Amino acid sequence: MSQAPHSTTKSCLLAVAISSVCMTPMVQAQTLEEVIVTAQKRAESLQDVPISVSAMSGETLSDAGIQSFTDMNHYVPSFSVTKDPIGDKINIRGIQSGNQAGFEQSVGTFVDGIYRGRGTQSRYSFLDVEAVEILRGPQGTLFGKNTIAGALNIRSARPTDEFSGLLSASYNTEFETSDLQGFISGPLSDSVRGRVFLMNREMDKGWVQNRFYNADVPVSDEKAGRLSLEIDLGDNTTLHIKTEAADFTTIGQPWDILVAGGLSAFGISSSADYRTRMGNIPQAPFTHFGANGEFVNDPNGVMDFGSAGRLDGDSTESVITLEHASDQGTLTAIVGHSAYEFQRFLDADFGPTSSARFDDSEDFDQKSIELRFASDTEGDFNYITGMFYQEQDLTVDGLSLFNFGTLQPLLNGGCVSALGAAYPALYVSGDALTTANNVAAAVGSAGGAGAALANACGQAAAFEPLVNAGINGGNRYALLDQSTESWAVFFQSTYDISDSTRVTLGLRYTEEEKSASQSVHAADFVEGGTSPTNNPILIATVETAGEFSTHHFTPDDPGMSRDEESLTWSANIQWDLSNDTMLYASASTGFKAGGFNSFYMALGQADNSRDAAFEEEEVISFEVGSKMTLLDGAAELNLALFRTEFDDLQASIFTGGTTFVVQNAAKAVTQGLEIDGRWAISDRLNLQAAFAYIDFEFEQFPNQACTAAQFTQARQAAYDAALEAGNSLGAAAVALTYTNGSCAAAGVNDLQGKSSENTPELQFSLGLNHTQTLGSDFELLSNLNISWTDDVFRQADLDPISLQESFWKIDANVTLASVDGRWDVSLIGNNLTDEVTLSYVNDTPLFNGTHQAALEQPRSFTLRGRWHW
Repeated sequence: MSQAPHSTTKSCLLAVAISSVCMTPMVQAQTLEEVIVTAQKRAESLQDVPISVSAMSGETLSDAGIQSFTDMNHYVPSFSVTKDPIGDKINIRGIQSGNQAGFEQSVGTFVDGIYRGRGTQSRYSFLDVEAVEILRGPQGTLFGKNTIAGALNIRSARPTDEFSGLLSASYNTEFETSDLQGFISGPLSDSVRGRVFLMNREMDKGWVQNRFYNADVPVSDEKAGRLSLEIDLGDNTTLHIKTEAADFTTIGQPWDILVAGGLSAFGISSSADYRTRMGNIPQAPFTHFGANGEFVNDPNGVMDFGSAGRLDGDSTESVITLEHASDQGTLTAIVGHSAYEFQRFLDADFGPTSSARFDDSEDFDQKSIELRFASDTEGDFNYITGMFYQEQDLTVDGLSLFNFGTLQPLLNGGCVSALGAAYPALYVSGDALTTANNVAAAVGSAGGAGAALANACGQAAAFEPLVNAGINGGNRYALLDQSTESWAVFFQSTYDISDSTRVTLGLRYTEEEKSASQSVHAADFVEGGTSPTNNPILIATVETAGEFSTHHFTPDDPGMSRDEESLTWSANIQWDLSNDTMLYASASTGFKAGGFNSFYMALGQADNSRDAAFEEEEVISFEVGSKMTLLDGAAELNLALFRTEFDDLQASIFTGGTTFVVQNAAKAVTQGLEIDGRWAISDRLNLQAAFAYIDFEFEQFPNQACTAAQFTQARQAAYDAALEAGNSLGAAAVALTYTNGSCAAAGVNDLQGKSSENTPELQFSLGLNHTQTLGSDFELLSNLNISWTDDVFRQADLDPISLQESFWKIDANVTLASVDGRWDVSLIGNNLTDEVTLSYVNDTPLFNGTHQAALEQPRSFTLRGRWHW
């Protein structure tokens, strides 16, 4: 879905940026500044590393106003991060992890050597960084955890030898966002250096108007701090200590209804217009509609938490790194502890009906140690070897609240309207199957809507006795308590066959043990109610509405313990065609561990704990590329041609109702071409450009979730087949029990030969950076970034409704700075053409045919001032 940019809008910022680029004549080309990366656990020039890597320095990130992974989407092709209600998705070359708390990440994030595999762990990875490196393809040797699609290697800024500091204050006018951050760094003694960083960011106005709560959302409050110490223990031994903490709150969500479906009865339109009526009223049960279509109910307060979404959490991390250099090489030891917790609340029906609410939380704790030795690089042979150990404890829960007081009259109203005078004879309160059978026998196919009608009438009948008895709803509580222990040993060596040819071989052996308890049960309809209910009628009703069977598995059950072993390898050959051109070819493997479905429901399955588990993914990748330095060092051009084959891809399949099914469902191949380069056109003007072509194809994926239209047609077909056989009771059973999981299992939405979500075929970005001297005291720095993204699906089932048409994004900024670097003032513009784009689309729970979407930020401007010392 895309809208044309405002044709009459002219950005003065863009004009200033372009004019400042053009106002200076070209002069003699300069040499590019060397980019140093640690992609192979050594400090090396980017042009010497035989891997497809994109790198950005902390200074570049800061100058461009980049604060998170999602801000990098339009700077780095074949890489994207999208937000959805469950968690962020990091995508490299078409591979990402789905909506499942039990999944490991396909793209591993490492900050100062510490693995951050959970989305919340990576929330503050961009604070006061020295550099960010994006490594494409499996990194299964030197990076220790599940880097099946790639790795993000982030280095935070370390204490400096000289006293220095920064104070930065900015204000975004569109979103009323104030951002205050800074650091102080320098020597504390002859052998000790320190660095303190603090950040406070508050967004008081979001970009979506929530008319239900009369608020512009989301709004947020974030605080973070970091203390780093660097201690010289001797001439060749250094101890690094880092500890950081963060606290965050977000209220409201930037979601809108893309397709209204059943919500159109409440005045909801099918348009992404930055306005929503998403909210849960603080009342139940339903009594009647008000003049504006709102619900008017008796006070109860179970469904309302004051907004359409809320997230509260905090995180901490501490790292101790010891480095000892000798004539033989460098010994590095890294000990880390990382933890976070959060609680989230969500209006799960995404509209104004107060039908469903979802509360979830995570509590995570991780401890790790890595010991690594890197030999010196003198001579024809060098190597890196080491070991890695990690423990993780994860507790995830999800509380779903179903408001029968709202759902029952909604369903019953549709039933009465469709059946008319026949309604009293067909409707049997408290008996869903008999009611659905009566409807099926009476109306038959009903012009292709019989299954939906029988379902609505049957569910209304099931809910009614509970509502009449004052039980206005029920809760479903799911819990996963998981422990993971893993260890690995690795070795990588490089041998110089000749002065111009090198061969690198790597090997890593990993063992991982997981065990978990997983359970789901019904609870009474109270806010925060998780204790099992004893009401058998409520249990049966909640099991039907929540698509589950009550169960409790422990690590003693056969499917709840896993012991995996994996041997991954890499091989690479480099050839220096000249002093300025390096060619390479590589092959590598990787894996992503299996685990347990945190939301396993056991609906329609035997009470077998093995069904709660899923197996590991495996990958093999091939790549050829070139790193070229051109124009006597004034330009660089890097190319990579790749092919990656995946087996047993883990898929999280939405049922179309209220839950997900997890399975190893797919085989896929992604192949393509990546090109990126830099050019110092003059001593004042630099150009950066990147291009990516990705040909992603599922070789096997027969059981993806059905689209809303496919589900409706498949359920109706099964219903009609039962009627044609003279079995109205069978048709009734289909109407009540057929879910999207049933549709997926039937192979209706077979994705063989198709692409995946968040994977555009083509991407392009172009950046210009210009410096203009103004007299002897000032400089004007201008940055312009233009990106283009091809058509891309924003939903895993590739529903045509979720297709985001190709779009351009333009960001620019101008900075007035003192020549001595003491201060600068910037005007930063994002999405200057005000392009309306979507980052996420999905089926709306409980309302088949309705789709919600997440809207990306419209145009905004930020004014920032910085003082350096």
